[in-house]
Order: sequence, then C-alpha cells, then structure tokens
Amino acid sequence: MMTSHFVNYIGQIFRRSSLLVILAIILFLASCAGTRDMKVSVLRPAEITIPTSIREIAMLNRSIPTSTTGFEASLSGETPVRDKELSEDCMRGLTETLNQSVGGDRRFDAARCGQTMNAADGKSLGFGAPLDWKIIDSICTAQHVQALLVLEYFDTDYSIFNPGATAQAAVGAVLNGTPTAVEVKGTATAEAGFRVYDPSQQKILYEDRFQFKQYWTQRSVNPVEALAKLIKRNDALLNVSYNTGVEFAYNIVPLYFWEDRLMYKGKKGKMERGERQALAKDWDAALKTWSEVFETTFKSKIRAKAAFNAALACEVLGDLEGAQKWIQQAYVEGGKKQALWYSDIIDARIREQSKLDEQLEQ
Repeated sequence: MMTSHFVNYIGQIFRRSSLLVILAIILFLASCAGTRDMKVSVLRPAEITIPTSIREIAMLNRSIPTSTTGFEASLSGETPVRDKELSEDCMRGLTETLNQSVGGDRRFDAARCGQTMNAADGKSLGFGAPLDWKIIDSICTAQHVQALLVLEYFDTDYSIFNPGATAQAAVGAVLNGTPTAVEVKGTATAEAGFRVYDPSQQKILYEDRFQFKQYWTQRSVNPVEALAKLIKRNDALLNVSYNTGVEFAYNIVPLYFWEDRLMYKGKKGKMERGERQALAKDWDAALKTWSEVFETTFKSKIRAKAAFNAALACEVLGDLEGAQKWIQQAYVEGGKKQALWYSDIIDARIREQSKLDEQLEQ
C-alpha cells in the first residue's frame, strides 16, 4: 500500500514538473519571437469627397412620411410620428459625430435646421424630386452655411431570427413553470437616402442610399420577460437609427484608425537600441539607427530586418515614399513574405494619398 502511494506521489510530481517545463518552453519561445506587434495611427480618406471650400454645412431632415398603408402599419407598428422620431435620432447621430474633433481638427461646422420637411416620396422609401434651388438658397442663407446635407428618406426594419421557435420556447417555459433561459436574436436595419446640395454651383454633390445593420441578442431566464423582449423593438430601432447617422458621418470625414504592424526585435547592439527608441516614440532617432545598421552590416538577414523597421519608422513619420523604398530593400535582402505584405499596405496608402490631400486641402 505504501509503495502504491509513493508511486502516485512521484507520478504527480512528474506531471506537475512536465507542466512547468512546457510552460517554461512556451514563455521562452515567446520571449525569443523575432517580431513585436505594433499599433500605428493611420489617417484614412473619407469614402465621400466634399470640396474643402465647404466648411459650414447645415443638415435638414426631409424624410417625414405622409402616408403609410394600413396593412404595412398593422404589421410593423410604423406611424409617421414614430418614423419622425427615428429619423431625428439618425440626424442627431450625424450632427454630433460631424461636430466632434477628429485628429485635432474639425472638418465641418455642422448645424441642424430647426424645421423638418415631408419626404418627396410619401412613404419615405426612396428618393423623390430634389429640393428647389430657391429653397436651398433660402435655408443656406438663414443658416450661414455653404452647403445643405439632406436626409431625403429614412426607413427601418426589425426582424427576429426564427420567431416561431423562440415564442414556442418561451410559452413552453411559462406553461411548464421552468426557469428555462430563452434567447432572442434578430437584426435592426435602417436605410437612409442622403443628398448634398451646393447652392453656389446649383449642383448635387452627392446622392446615394446608405444602409446600416445591427445584430442583437437578448436573453432572459424569466420566460415572461423573454416574451416581452420578443415583441420589444423600440430600443433596437432607436439604437440603429442613431448609429446610421454616426456611420454615415464617418464616410464624409477623414478618420484616424489604429492599424496593426510588425517590428523586428533587436537582440543586441544598434538593432536593440532602435527598438527601444521606437518604443519610446522617438521615431526619428530609430530611423537613423536602423539606417546605420543597414549601411554598416554585411549580413543580409540583419540588413533585411533593419530595412523593414526603417520602413515602419518612415510610415509613422508620414514619409510613405521613404517607407516604400525601405520595404523594397527589405524584400530584396531577406525575401520574406512579411515584406511583401507590408509593401502592399504602403502601396495602398500611397494610392489613397491624393484623395486624402484633396479632402484636407486648405
């Protein structure tokens, strides 16, 4: 019996030791990884270009429906009053987002028109005739703006995944008196039509539909509450309406995004010094250090890593042409797929730069 206990004890020690050894190996390999994940702030151009001469812009809600068929209203619960509330939430998200400072600057001074207007399409499901230019001139003059952004139509939809089965599960839980959790899943969708009018040229600068969808999940162990959530649509529609305005605003202003990049670690000497300088955000010094490594080292492997890191430094410093030259050197010296991957990123950013320059021109 004592022998059996001793064997089990030794076995436990061995298993614990094995786990410790495996953990030590994992930590060692992680510490020896050749690259470090980095985050780079990148300014991306807006999807929609509005001339930089337009700085002050007013926003008008012209999406109020004047008719809803009885059949549609009975199915969806939509009314002109309710639709107006949702479209106003869209306008609120749009206005608040445009008036936020982006990258230390604000592209537009955005003002809301106090009044709303009925949609040209009575059901507010599509574009109708554009506004008359006399009306646009009058609004822009009163608001002291150079252009008018108009929400021409706005429609929302609320749907539940497999509502029959969800309702059956909830009703069954009620009848059985069991605290079975019931999960409700669905989508809330908004579709908006926007136009941007430039009265100085009597030109519509932009006209297109914009759709935004959100998935949502609600869960409850109380089946009665679950049934209430099953038919509750207000919160989902208000949320998707506001965020539709936010997302559209993101499409007309250049925005900064955090993007993933790689940096080669330095085990010793100047490569390690350059890494520390980059982590300290002294990118000018890091670029100088990695350039010196590239020029003074004969090993292609080290030269490739130094060139790769120099390309990263150039990108952070805003020198995309320099980054392109360095990443080409990195691939020639090392032939690594990471260099080709990074080269594609830099090429895409260079292609975007002319559009970005147009949008940021003062």
